[in-house]
Amino acid sequence: MAGRYRALLIGNSTYPADEHNLQTLRGPVKDIAVLNRALIDPAAGLFADVDVTLLPEATSTRAIRALGRFFGTAERDDVLLVYFSGHGKIDQSGRLHLCMQDTESADLLSTAVSSSRITEFADASHARSVVIVLDCCYAGAFRGADLGDAVAGPGRYVLTSCRGTQLANDATVENGTSFFTQHLVDGLVDAAADQDGDGYVTFSDLYAYVDRRLREAGKQIPQRRVNGDGDLPLARRSQSVPAAGTPGGGGMPVSGTSPSRPGPGDAPPGAKGPSAGPPPAGPPPGGTGAAGGGAAGSAPGGGSAQPTRTRRNILLAAAVAVVVIAGGVTAGILLTGGSGGPAPSSAEFRTSGNAVTSGGPWRLKIDDGLTKDIGCTVTVTDTRSGQQIWHQAGLYGTTMFQIHQAGSFRWQVSDPECLVAAVPGAGRDRLPFAAAGGNDSDAFITSPRMAVQVKDYNGTPDCMLTLKDPTNGQTIDFTTVTQGKSSRTVTLHAYGHPTAYLSGPTCSVQVSPAR
Repeated sequence: MAGRYRALLIGNSTYPADEHNLQTLRGPVKDIAVLNRALIDPAAGLFADVDVTLLPEATSTRAIRALGRFFGTAERDDVLLVYFSGHGKIDQSGRLHLCMQDTESADLLSTAVSSSRITEFADASHARSVVIVLDCCYAGAFRGADLGDAVAGPGRYVLTSCRGTQLANDATVENGTSFFTQHLVDGLVDAAADQDGDGYVTFSDLYAYVDRRLREAGKQIPQRRVNGDGDLPLARRSQSVPAAGTPGGGGMPVSGTSPSRPGPGDAPPGAKGPSAGPPPAGPPPGGTGAAGGGAAGSAPGGGSAQPTRTRRNILLAAAVAVVVIAGGVTAGILLTGGSGGPAPSSAEFRTSGNAVTSGGPWRLKIDDGLTKDIGCTVTVTDTRSGQQIWHQAGLYGTTMFQIHQAGSFRWQVSDPECLVAAVPGAGRDRLPFAAAGGNDSDAFITSPRMAVQVKDYNGTPDCMLTLKDPTNGQTIDFTTVTQGKSSRTVTLHAYGHPTAYLSGPTCSVQVSPAR
């Protein structure tokens, strides 16, 4: 069985170093936000929140360093997924380069991230399973010839949005998703079929779904390259519920997405390159999907597909969580309009730059980026009063913290290398679960009594355990486990609270219902 599923999602929409040849794109930053939510989806996802790193609007140097760290820290059984959305360019030797904030078309080797560099990182990594997903023009040129099942390297699974000679399509609306990525997300969440009924959607299942949908619409043709022992699970499926997206089923894109991306140079609207074919056809009247495919609004067996589309709309709404400070440039996603009132409603959650407005509890996700020598210091203040509500220093790795206050807030970081994201809600975990030391757990449904077993003291003599209510931050129960002087398993009581979370335990623990 695979170990941890880890992902690095890179999206670049703006190209200030070469604006004439690399025009601004509409979808990439939104693409990584929506894909993030699909990977950690409670029903379908195989990735934990803390194991997904988002890198928007980065320079080539920062992207290369992030890739080096991502691959270099992997264990043998980890499954690594690298995703890129943005401009792709081909040099005179036919090599693919991924374009970043500082990329100059005339100097790709020095200012972009070459596909060969990514391959070098993957070859040097301990991880046996590596998935590369590219949504850019000429993506099929990654690692050589444009062959559907060509060998790409040991334990390598490569999925590209188009052939090596094709242009890719982007969103036609601001904060929309690209054509390819929307189908990718749909396939992960609930549209791709679990062909062998084992409860998982594999790389091949996902490719089959994306390929079918893109071919039906007559757009770019996705490519795959596989060299591994068997297939690789990428999402869960309920074995008791038929999967949507089978022939005649659902799997239509969510309203607001669109199959075209303005491209660089003199490309017509709808392309990521110097030329593209005719503009894509719009969605059918009254529908939300692309042309082609099965009957809209139907599900396998003739049932309605509305629940499937509703779930994807919820997934898109949740993608407002991504607000990252990267390389000194603030990149934000704003999916909902401002309320205009003095206080947010309970259902409201929106982000812009380094600010968030939430009508209820939310979480702060922090990645120390490349500042591991000094760690990150993050301070959150109330926008209206200026009062500090949260502060942490010396944060290393990827951490998550619960913020129970509602309102409008801003945060400051000690270093632009620190990545910060606001995540809606307090989470929804279930017993049993494991919690890493140094950050808050997701909220979980309690049992009257919970057994907490210390797995690793993380170099400290004591393990401080505090159970809190995610709605108001109130302490429910607490205790301290001392190494060598007490049992490694203790009991915490819920005292009637339906949900709770562990507040920043200093050790790594396993939480289970107590007998």
